[in-house]
Amino acid sequence: MTSTSLAQRLRQPGIVVAPGCHDALGARIYQQAGFEAVYMTGNGLSASLLGAPDIGLLGMSEMVERGRAFAAAVDVPVIADADTGYGNLNNVARTVQSYEAAGVQAIHLEDQVTPKKCGAMKGLALVSMEEHAEKIRIAVATRKSADFLIIGRSDARIPLGLDEAIARGRAYAAAGADLVLLEMLQSEEEMRRALSAIDAPLMFNAVDGKTPPLNAAQFERLGFRLLSFPISATLAYTHMMQRLAEHIRATGSAFGVPSGSAAIADYEAVLGLERYQ
Repeated sequence: MTSTSLAQRLRQPGIVVAPGCHDALGARIYQQAGFEAVYMTGNGLSASLLGAPDIGLLGMSEMVERGRAFAAAVDVPVIADADTGYGNLNNVARTVQSYEAAGVQAIHLEDQVTPKKCGAMKGLALVSMEEHAEKIRIAVATRKSADFLIIGRSDARIPLGLDEAIARGRAYAAAGADLVLLEMLQSEEEMRRALSAIDAPLMFNAVDGKTPPLNAAQFERLGFRLLSFPISATLAYTHMMQRLAEHIRATGSAFGVPSGSAAIADYEAVLGLERYQ
């Protein structure tokens, strides 16, 4: 367990960058690269575990067990996707209890109907602002430690517009969310409006081709406190696997892949093989 919690780190200056990945190996690589936190992507987990899109197929127990594996693999805080809380208020309470017991330090709860979809998909359907605000209140009341952070997420921007997304962000902050995440903000001006209107620190999920291509320094100057690139690792893995499959099919060999691959010794070093010998 890291000596500095995510809650403590967010009280200090500077943006926290928590890149996303779908397995504990990726989490270890991010930690070894010097990142202060890692993000467990539900989208990537659906792809890696089921070979299926992010349409609410994974259940709470499956997600929590992956969160437990992430938290055990790294010494930096783990932020986890908790979808909609997997049901009603009782389910939300159990979700919070389970993730907190697993060693995860923050979760975000989104205001979609169950089953949900990836926030970048078309056809999103949302619950009412009041219903989700109550979920946030239950989540905050359920946690054992104030250092377990509740992130109130709204997916309203694409289906309902910016004003509704901001209104929901304000409501979730008022309900006690430690941070607010508005998915799919479409410009720096929209970001500035959200940052000035919501009385809580803001997180941003940067998705290639779906959100403005800003870097961490630019997000920090705008005023964001937490930044993730949630599916970038899964997209990179997909590209690598496509190239590897094409190469093996064409050459009959897994050696000499054009995009390259890690040496076995480097791979073992990432995993900390020496600790097990």
